[in-house]
Amino acid sequence: MFLEKHTELILNDDNCSFYIYGATKEWSLFYGRPCEIQPDLKGVHWDKKQQCFSAMLYIPEPNECIVQGIIFGDFTDYDEKFLVWQLEKTFYQKTLIRQREQKLAIIQLMGAMNSTLKIKTLLQTIMDFAILAIPVIDRGFLMLFNPEMERLYTVASAGVTERIFDYAPQLGEGMAGYTFQTGVSGIYNYQETLEIMSNVTKLNLDALMEAAHLGRIENNTSMAVPITFHERKLGIMIVHQYTNKRAFQQSDLRLLESFASQAAVAIRNAEAYEEIERLNAYFIKQHDIHQIFLKLSLQNVQELKIIQTTKELLQLDVQYVNLADRKTFLQLAEMNKLSAIKKDQLIDIGYVFPIGNEKETFGYLIFQQLEELTSQQRMIIENAAMSLTLKSLQIQAAGQTIFKERFELFQQLISGRAPLVDSRYDELGLDIKKPTFVVKFKLKQFSHKNSMQFIQHVQQYFKDQHFIFTKRETVVWTLQGDTAFRQKIKQQLTQAIISWVQFYHQQVAIGIGDVHDHLLMVAQSAEESKQALRQALRHTQKEEAVTIFGYEDLGINRLFSKQSEEELGQFVHDILAPLYKLKDETLLTTLRCYTHQDRSISKTASTLHIHQNTLYHRLEKIEQLLNRDLHNPAHYLEIHLALHLSE
Repeated sequence: MFLEKHTELILNDDNCSFYIYGATKEWSLFYGRPCEIQPDLKGVHWDKKQQCFSAMLYIPEPNECIVQGIIFGDFTDYDEKFLVWQLEKTFYQKTLIRQREQKLAIIQLMGAMNSTLKIKTLLQTIMDFAILAIPVIDRGFLMLFNPEMERLYTVASAGVTERIFDYAPQLGEGMAGYTFQTGVSGIYNYQETLEIMSNVTKLNLDALMEAAHLGRIENNTSMAVPITFHERKLGIMIVHQYTNKRAFQQSDLRLLESFASQAAVAIRNAEAYEEIERLNAYFIKQHDIHQIFLKLSLQNVQELKIIQTTKELLQLDVQYVNLADRKTFLQLAEMNKLSAIKKDQLIDIGYVFPIGNEKETFGYLIFQQLEELTSQQRMIIENAAMSLTLKSLQIQAAGQTIFKERFELFQQLISGRAPLVDSRYDELGLDIKKPTFVVKFKLKQFSHKNSMQFIQHVQQYFKDQHFIFTKRETVVWTLQGDTAFRQKIKQQLTQAIISWVQFYHQQVAIGIGDVHDHLLMVAQSAEESKQALRQALRHTQKEEAVTIFGYEDLGINRLFSKQSEEELGQFVHDILAPLYKLKDETLLTTLRCYTHQDRSISKTASTLHIHQNTLYHRLEKIEQLLNRDLHNPAHYLEIHLALHLSE
């Protein structure tokens, strides 16, 4: 610190008194231990006439110190030696005092850092103790980097006005931006400061000058150090000196760097504490939300209650598309978009979150006014999704239990082991005395979810008919009514299945058995529906369309209904094999056309766009290959049946 005139008495005895009135540099240094610093007083030059002296005191760092004072009285050789000893002693004393003050400041700083984890309070404390430990500092401020804005901003200051908080340099801008960008500490004199500040914008420069009064002082020096933690850049510390003290030294820079290191540790500890607090709050909130949805699951509430709770927690409009519920469907185009969603994402109809497990999707949550999920929103939605998934699995399990019971009863009926009196008939809406028939459905893309969806879809069109279940990949529906009722059901099924295909894009084959007198004859209708379903499947595979076949529609195919596919295939092969072996299908096509045109030569030739003589030639060749006469009724019947079965 600068010494005031006549403030410190160095020598006072009967002969002479000596006072220090000026010094160019402060004596104390924060460098090593006092015993390692060897001051060397080269000589004392005094003028008795002027009653003053000057002495040159050499120390290892930072060069020499010039001390000046006033002598009162006679100054002998003994006084000169005593003065040299006294100056050296004073130097050591000041060094020890300064080191003690610095250590005390650091100890106090460590205590203050352990007393709070509030980052702004910690950084302000570090700034205050840095100025206390380095008295040659007049003013300073501490800045952190905002990666989103790519600017530094002030969080702590000392000796400056609040305008310093308007100072926000970019990377490389001014001393602050340069120090943060390079990560290099430095001491800057006035000219160097002017040069490094030359790229500061007018807005930032005005804020800095008003905050630190830079425009009034020209003999200032500055120190700037980066704040880093494990090579991660956090911010900078900048201090200034304006009054006529000694200049900043390397020891001051190292001490300021130690405070910057403390600031880095404080920032990291505060970040860790904030992260722990955030995670703790998150886990508490997660537990509370989990408990809410767990309670709903234990209470076995309906899906509507789960959705309503989700709306209240999110404060957002939520739409639930349940794939097993036709009433919640969107437009066809929107359903097509949903079917492509595998994980939560934003599409034009809203933010979509799939509900389901790894095997299948049960539905979708749609949020209209949401573009991205926060952690808390995701927490709520994931818990809601788990509750809805659990609810869907419960419904599936309940459905499987019911269908298993119905399947067992159906097996008893078709095996003839069913009791004449059974309360389950009444529970299922069946009357043992009523006429009965069976309808069987087969989905081209079968899964348990698809079958459940199909059953619910059918039940919405036929609400009074409840005896329906799944038997592996086949849906079995037992109805009771007369022939007129059966015909009505057949017509209504066409409309219902068209609606199904429009929304699900899944093909369905349907076989309907004949009506039989009472429930105990359901086995015969079940077999008839099976034969009709087999024929419907053949047409569906061929024409890629939904087909409904009644047993009466089978016609001649009834004759082959009990034959296996292998037997029928072998019959076709035995008759038509010679034509199949030909690379050219012309003869096979001609034969099909000939039978379709009821063996009319003129119609067949016209359809094939060939001359009748050419047709005669082809038919003759066909007879030779098949070893059969097309005019022989028995031979022609075999050929006609083979062609029919092959189709």
